[in-house]
Amino acid sequence: MSRQIDELVRMRDVETLYELMSESDEWLVQLEAAEGLVKLGDRRGYDFLITALASDDEEILEVAREILASPELTRMKNEIEAELERERRVQIEAAKRRIQSGGKVFRYKMVYLPAAALMGNDPLQNEYNLPALDNHGLAGWEVVTIIPQRRSMLVGSVDDHFTGAYFLLKKEILPHEGAELDGG
Repeated sequence: MSRQIDELVRMRDVETLYELMSESDEWLVQLEAAEGLVKLGDRRGYDFLITALASDDEEILEVAREILASPELTRMKNEIEAELERERRVQIEAAKRRIQSGGKVFRYKMVYLPAAALMGNDPLQNEYNLPALDNHGLAGWEVVTIIPQRRSMLVGSVDDHFTGAYFLLKKEILPHEGAELDGG
């Protein structure tokens, strides 16, 4: 870390570190300020570093990964994961009570199907069988929405090609299925 960031950490100046992390024009200063926040126990720095992992810039990714491998970050990650697991257990227990008292509880998941699985072999066919979705439907999952996936291909000109779709599925958990909530 730079001397300026080290000095801010030594002074426990969370506000300035947060300002640098969120407003600096330099990505390295942002990442170092986030690291400084983590050293002071501020989760906003951790969240910022996790978000940096979505960057397309290899330099940013390399620095973010290096920072995330530090002992302070590993400790904070473990604390956050334990806290999230505790919160999840509380939510699951509340959901089980809601089911037992006649309320509704739903599970959601996203499934991707490539175009070949959706289109079948005969493009002139009026309908298509979707075994993957049928299997989910038979297990009680309902399609809530479909998000088509496209990719641009350059063949003389820029053209969009359908490559598949994401299906958001929803399933109501019935009273006798409460154990399914424990499965994740």
